[in-house]
Amino acid sequence: MPDSNAPFGKRPATLAPQLLQELSAKSAELSAAPAANAGPLWGAMHKALLKAKVDPQVIMRFVASRDSTSVDLLVRWLSGEEIELPAAPVEVAPKVVDPETMKSAMKMFRKRLKYARLDAESKLGVGPMSSGKKSEIDAMEPPRDFPPSVWNALVAAGRLKKEGAGFYSLVVDDVSDD
Repeated sequence: MPDSNAPFGKRPATLAPQLLQELSAKSAELSAAPAANAGPLWGAMHKALLKAKVDPQVIMRFVASRDSTSVDLLVRWLSGEEIELPAAPVEVAPKVVDPETMKSAMKMFRKRLKYARLDAESKLGVGPMSSGKKSEIDAMEPPRDFPPSVWNALVAAGRLKKEGAGFYSLVVDDVSDD
């Protein structure tokens, strides 16, 4: 398989053997560590992958999702092994979420969107004493206080709309400025 079509982008030209050993050791640590204690390990893995000149978008996709299986595949790929990626997961129906949880998640989303807009409008040059320009913020990343299943359930219920890259927007923009 040519490197341009490789599963993780273009393979770095050369990697020091000690860097490959470091990556393998960190990958093994991540696989063995409990998820609650793995935060510092993920930071170390992130730095090591940056040293290895791996595509930053690939790094962020795996590190942000805490996907140790994919990181293990990436390390094996960096060491020269040809790998096959698993088939794309089949779209599953969103989990059933408690209506009260959905209600409080929507309330928090609206509040954070309102505050983001107010913050943008309070910057120098867009205030009421200048041009009075309104904020153009219409989408944001959802608060991490709720799991992704809640946001997916809100999309399925037609209350939010996925905008891509982890951003969501309101279907009916009813966020008031008061």
